[in-house]
Amino acid sequence: MSFFQRVIGLFYVLLVLFLTCSFGLFLLHKISFDQAITFIYLIYSDEQLRIIFGSATGLLLVVNFAFFKLFTRNSKKEKIIAFDNPSGRVSVALTALEDLVKRMTVKLSEVRDVKSSITTSKKGLKIKIRLVLCSEVNIPEVTSRVQDSVKKKIQDTIGLDEAVDIAIYVGKIVPEPSKKEKQQDKVEPKQENLEPNIPFQGYRA
Repeated sequence: MSFFQRVIGLFYVLLVLFLTCSFGLFLLHKISFDQAITFIYLIYSDEQLRIIFGSATGLLLVVNFAFFKLFTRNSKKEKIIAFDNPSGRVSVALTALEDLVKRMTVKLSEVRDVKSSITTSKKGLKIKIRLVLCSEVNIPEVTSRVQDSVKKKIQDTIGLDEAVDIAIYVGKIVPEPSKKEKQQDKVEPKQENLEPNIPFQGYRA
């Protein structure tokens, strides 16, 4: 999140907090109806207060417009990485690289599930990988192997020596599947074509 986004977020938090507290105090009769009317009348009648609140209203409109443009730009912008080939520019969607990371990582026997996200920065690519591992594994050894293989695969795929920072989060450690479950996984796909394929089965001479 950029500094500008943080400022806008803080501004809206303070504005909502002020309005909520004021309305709450009014409902609790800590601010009387006469006091509220007097405050509104002062703003209406005093020229300096009108200028101050008018400026605040204009600033609020500008901030709202900037926030809307920032939100729509971020929502429409596709996450890509681009580089130049001799014949032209090439753009690669980061979602394609995320799928690549997931496919190659889930093949490891120690890994049960994978979720990945990739972001770009001036320093290179930042990859976050969430793993579900089997219980009988050496976590430092497995995660180091994942980091090395993912880094090499990404660099080989895009053909650039981009800096790749890979952060791994082990979210869950599950027991290994039983022998019965492994046998079922092996047997079930083989049960599909038990009947021989006989051509002209309904034909009679």
